[in-house]
Amino acid sequence: MMLIESKQRSQAIENSERPILSESVLLLIWVLASLLLSACGGSSGSTAKVPVDTTSISSGSTDNSGNNDSGNGKTPRASVTLAGVDYQPILDELALPTYWAIDSEPSEEMLSGLNAQLARLSNAFSSQFTLDTFVLGIKLDPLQTQAFIIDISSSELGQSRVILTLAVVPEDSVLTQPLARAIYLALRQAHQVEDGLLGKLVSNGLALHFIESKLKPAHLYQETELIGVALNDAITQAKSAIDNEIDNGTGVDVWFDGTEPKDDGIAWKLGYYLVEQHFSRYPGSDASNAFSLDPGLFRINLASSITVNHKDEQYVRTGDVANQVEISELTRQASDYIGAYFLEGWNRDKLIALTFDDGPSIYTTQILDLLAQYKIPASFFWMGQNMKSNQAIMSRALAEGHTLANHSWSHPHGRSLTNNDLWQTQILKTNELFETMLGISPRFYRPPYGEITDEQVAFLDEKGMKVILWSVDTRDWNSPIVTVENISDVMINNLHPEVINLMHDAGGNRTNTVDALPAVIDYYRSQGYRFVNLETMLGISDKR
Repeated sequence: MMLIESKQRSQAIENSERPILSESVLLLIWVLASLLLSACGGSSGSTAKVPVDTTSISSGSTDNSGNNDSGNGKTPRASVTLAGVDYQPILDELALPTYWAIDSEPSEEMLSGLNAQLARLSNAFSSQFTLDTFVLGIKLDPLQTQAFIIDISSSELGQSRVILTLAVVPEDSVLTQPLARAIYLALRQAHQVEDGLLGKLVSNGLALHFIESKLKPAHLYQETELIGVALNDAITQAKSAIDNEIDNGTGVDVWFDGTEPKDDGIAWKLGYYLVEQHFSRYPGSDASNAFSLDPGLFRINLASSITVNHKDEQYVRTGDVANQVEISELTRQASDYIGAYFLEGWNRDKLIALTFDDGPSIYTTQILDLLAQYKIPASFFWMGQNMKSNQAIMSRALAEGHTLANHSWSHPHGRSLTNNDLWQTQILKTNELFETMLGISPRFYRPPYGEITDEQVAFLDEKGMKVILWSVDTRDWNSPIVTVENISDVMINNLHPEVINLMHDAGGNRTNTVDALPAVIDYYRSQGYRFVNLETMLGISDKR
């Protein structure tokens, strides 16, 4: 269980380490304590993990892109049950779904104080993440000795839950950062089970970077500097502990009390360092778009000597196509929008990401069968209008670890659209269908025909979307002319580090594509290449 306890004890109130309380607030606390004594029992929180009600939570608009207009025409949220306690919705004007324990009523003064503090968090998180399965439950326990206790133990795969137990509403400077960390960890736990030492280090490091970049505090509430001998010692100790954990199932206790970093602060510092190195290695990655990554991607940063050796540029190896964007223009855009627009991976590892456009369709099933046979992941850029009748295929692809991405709703020539039209009618509309059908909102977008303006790239980057094209075009879309041998030959003849290829799983007869895959897979494996999805190659979460 994760309990984040305030360091302010009841004795600290007498020493003026907690806010000075007015007589009216003290009277309110005394009255509430009398009313709630039987319900609260003076408890600081149970350590038992109890069932959580999985009632669907409506958090308003699904446009979690910084333009969220929560509170206008949104569906009222239903009451929920967390850890055996019923909660009712409050502060509906916030995009962050917030609830109050139903056995008490917050005062107007308390609601006003909470609203002021939660507004910043609501804006920060709703602009970066989908909050449809998130719940923040707040309850009052004026008899507890801590100013606040934060519990995220009810979070699990598919749902994010935070319970905040207050003695009083603390000052903003005291609560905001610990609560932001808890919300981030809860959102991450909906995608990753963090039982191991590396996972806990990475999750806490990501949370600190999110607080630093999105809330921009004058000072982080935890120290992060770790250099020289201290860094080398921490890395050596962490590697030993992780290896011991893998071999013997132990190791976390060296760094954590349960799920809390120990007071020496090394876990905070090393976690921050590991994440910082990840951001250097993967252009375009940050705490918002790396939140659901597997912690294994960060293990390379435990190497005693880390060298980042990025490519000089990105480019398409297969030449121009008549009546399509010239490859020189694609290279220019990749150079001008590093981290927002990709033709290939930036590093020099022997990796290949197979990608397929236009599906899903009957050919998708054949491709999935082959991928399962070879035990390799891939990435699929799908069109919204093709998705409704293919629920089973989509669910299977997601369950088997493939990246699912956005290829517009109807395959338009995107440069003819305004930024807002492209977003509303093609990208957001498709993402919303993904959300409805699979509970995910893709982060990667491939523009049809490779057509996208500079302004659209920048606009989508602000929305948290990354533009993904290709470094090898197999031309399989020209199926009447391009044969199985043509497809495999162009892949084999254009081998290079961190390939992103272009194939299709719909839009015509794709039998040649399916039949070409075995030769391509066998050849790349013979050359020591590893097949990965785009999330792994780019070091960026493929979902929001």
